[in-house]
Amino acid sequence: MTARQTALTVAVIGVGMVGGSVAAALKAGGRCAEVIGFSPEPDGSRALELGLIDRLASSVADAVAGADRIVLAAPIPAMPQVLRELRPVLRPDALITDCASAKSSVIAAADRELGDAFDRFLPGHPIAGSERNGPDAARAELFRDRRWLFCPARPVQTQWCESWREVLQVTGARFSEIDPALHDRVFAEVSHWPHAVAFVMGAAIARGELAEEAIRYAGAGLRDTSRIAASPADLWSGILLDNAGPVLESAERFRAELDRLIDALARRDRGALTDILDTASRWRRRID
Repeated sequence: MTARQTALTVAVIGVGMVGGSVAAALKAGGRCAEVIGFSPEPDGSRALELGLIDRLASSVADAVAGADRIVLAAPIPAMPQVLRELRPVLRPDALITDCASAKSSVIAAADRELGDAFDRFLPGHPIAGSERNGPDAARAELFRDRRWLFCPARPVQTQWCESWREVLQVTGARFSEIDPALHDRVFAEVSHWPHAVAFVMGAAIARGELAEEAIRYAGAGLRDTSRIAASPADLWSGILLDNAGPVLESAERFRAELDRLIDALARRDRGALTDILDTASRWRRRID
């Protein structure tokens, strides 16, 4: 990091689990002049109380007015308003990135709201999280050895990848680039639809007559497959709706496999059932 960058002031908009973890890592790295945070209450005050940020701003505009770098970690539905509020006070040399797990609508909003400053916006996505939320779930080590993707929407935005790597290297993340459209298709498969499946499985059990017994006797199988269903419903409804096209493509493939499994069970066809399970098992073992 250059001498100029050691004095950077960074604003983090949205200091819940992800944004709070970014802020905490930047503070722990000791290379920023100041880490400013903003979130609607009570998250903002809690982030300050926990020491995740150096200063709590009174508004989006207050947070970014003097910032060299801006990290947007607000929920996806809030992004257009956040971008609208920061544009009038944005420094001419300030760079912006975001942490949204779906890129298409955020990129469209940034293009619409930022004007010429859109060229200084580098869409991003740190691949880390949990079913917990809020500043109390934030930790400086959240991104260590995890992927952090940059998703430039225009060739000109690619020039900022190295600058953001230098700023964010204190997180311990591993940085790479991906086309934003491909990003949304991939994360429908590996994150968004899997969350939907966990939610639907949980809802099916919760609405059934054995809901309480399932809680009482739950073992590792249910705990492992349902863990992410404890995630915030409002957050995930926004993500699923935002990336609905690719998510629905994943859902169609899932429905086709589920129909095959149901048919194999109904026909008591062990061969067909084993084929489905084996295909999944062999694929899953390649992840680890």
